[in-house]
Amino acid sequence: MWEVVGHLTVLILACYGIYYLAQDLFRFFRCRPGPPISMLVVLRNRAVDAEYLMRRLASWRKCQWVDLEVVVVDDGSEDDTANILRGLQQNLSFRLVTLDPAGPPEHPFQKDRALMTGLLHCHNALVWMVDLRKLPQGLLAEKVFRVFFCQGWR
Repeated sequence: MWEVVGHLTVLILACYGIYYLAQDLFRFFRCRPGPPISMLVVLRNRAVDAEYLMRRLASWRKCQWVDLEVVVVDDGSEDDTANILRGLQQNLSFRLVTLDPAGPPEHPFQKDRALMTGLLHCHNALVWMVDLRKLPQGLLAEKVFRVFFCQGWR
């Protein structure tokens, strides 16, 4: 009788040890989420790139473990960029800030008002800023984000 109790005790302790060993291994190999990141995209007259960019970001965000907040600032576009972004905002999660077109910069803050306004709308300490206004129109946004999307944010 005592021999059976002894074998059962050893078996229970062995199972208990295997359970904690498996928990420790799971904790070791589990990816810990990184810090939350805000992505600030400033654009003007990018109707060609807007839909591609936002859909690509949404699909990429589902596969990554980074908490990514996307803030898009439309700096007074004269084409359909603002309308496209408003339509996409119903299905995709990003914050859209639309600015009216301004005249010539009179004050230093007026020069980069889209960038400053976007920074005020970002809630995280780490901000990745992408200014698509400075790219030539023929250069698609895909080339800008290729490294970010392919490598992943690790």
